[in-house]
Amino acid sequence: MNYVPDRALHLIYGVPTPTPQRQKPMQVLAVRISRSGTDSLREALHILGYEHTHHGFDTILPPYDLENIYRLLKKKYNTPPPPGQPPTPKLTASDFDTILHSSVGVCDLLAAEFAPDLITAYPDAKVILNTRHDLDAWHTSMQNTMGYFDTNPLDWDWVKSWFCTELFWVRQATCRTLMPLFFRGSFASNGVWVYRQHVAMVRGLGLGTDRLLEWSVEDGWESLCELLGRDVPAREFPSGNPPDAWRERIARTTEAYRARAVRNMAVFGAVVGGVLGVTGAWFAGCI
Repeated sequence: MNYVPDRALHLIYGVPTPTPQRQKPMQVLAVRISRSGTDSLREALHILGYEHTHHGFDTILPPYDLENIYRLLKKKYNTPPPPGQPPTPKLTASDFDTILHSSVGVCDLLAAEFAPDLITAYPDAKVILNTRHDLDAWHTSMQNTMGYFDTNPLDWDWVKSWFCTELFWVRQATCRTLMPLFFRGSFASNGVWVYRQHVAMVRGLGLGTDRLLEWSVEDGWESLCELLGRDVPAREFPSGNPPDAWRERIARTTEAYRARAVRNMAVFGAVVGGVLGVTGAWFAGCI
């Protein structure tokens, strides 16, 4: 739960809000939840000529987009429809382009969270519902990776997050907002149920087979290339991003953020110590 007003958060941790223009049309929406072959699919799309597909790693790599994602989440869940009007799509292509303006595709948890909104916002984009057949294996894989963001533990990293903008938005957008909203409070308890509900929701949108493909990594190139109208590459389908590699990549990416947080903590401590020292000396002189 968020106890600090958003304006105060932006004042303290805000990043410049860009006004980007979309460079190329959005072409591919891979709307399945993380750990469903999203990184392999991202690499496959790159091989097929889709120059950049937005993935979860993009949200913590500079230029980071987590504050913008937080804004989208707040708009989705906190904006009621006009009085007397039925619910309508709250998010448009202009909203998503604040994050996806340089991408021709999007996958991973961002795409899953906003799946119906993205599908409406980009009506010409193909939709891929990438799947995992073994949900127990998927749940374990998620627990070993994204599970950390499900708990928002009060640990040393939690302390450091208040002293670094990037680490703060990882916690605010992911641990305190995206994960609990999407997984109805807890991935550990509700992950498999939400997974099944998400699949049913996407299927229930009534998209034709000319736009929607249900696909898994085991299916390889053929059905994917058929949907996208691309020739099948003469190479094996990409495979990678196991849990150990995921954790290593996250640690490597956030290393500089953590170091900056420690420096900021030291400066903060020195300033507070100095102020307390001067204040104490002043009071001592007055006695």
